[in-house]
Amino acid sequence: MWSWLAIGLSGLYSVLGAKQANPTQSLVFKIFTLFLLFVLTMTQGDSVAHTYWIAGGLLVFMLADTLHSFKSRKPLYFVGYLFAQLCYSNAFWVQMNGEVVWWLLALLFAASVVAFFLLLPQLDSLVFPVVIMGTVLVLFAWLAGEVWLHTPNYANALGFSGTLVMTGSALAYAIHGYRKPMKRTYLWVSGSYFIAHALIVASVIY
Repeated sequence: MWSWLAIGLSGLYSVLGAKQANPTQSLVFKIFTLFLLFVLTMTQGDSVAHTYWIAGGLLVFMLADTLHSFKSRKPLYFVGYLFAQLCYSNAFWVQMNGEVVWWLLALLFAASVVAFFLLLPQLDSLVFPVVIMGTVLVLFAWLAGEVWLHTPNYANALGFSGTLVMTGSALAYAIHGYRKPMKRTYLWVSGSYFIAHALIVASVIY
């Protein structure tokens, strides 16, 4: 309980830093929040492959978020973010067993296509990176959903929920940060980013 309280407070200070236009505070507490989640994963998670993939993903996310603070390193941040998501995806991939549920992939793909065309007028030059990011996020959510459908327990439900929240957070960030700033969107982007990580970490310790 105390661990989650510390993580929540650290995430809150990061969100407040974004709200008050204090990038240093926001970055420091963002990295610290992810570090606390990393420590929680390594100390309370089982010694299995998917736990280590989650821990590795958190380390890459910390690096990517640090690079994001340097404007000249934005391409590296994008690549780092993709790699971190692939680490998370592999955490669910190694848990896969049984037959593939294709209707879930079809549903997620259809939803992503609809969302893409609805947002296309706002994307402009972001079309290519959004397609790449969207593909990785669909793969990410699908793998987590597959694990949950094959083993419908509380932990896997948390993991699947975390992937869906992260997808929404990434989409809002792309629109708000690069194309069309929206009022108070930073609250959703920052808050949902931490919630997504917390849900995914919770899936390996419960």
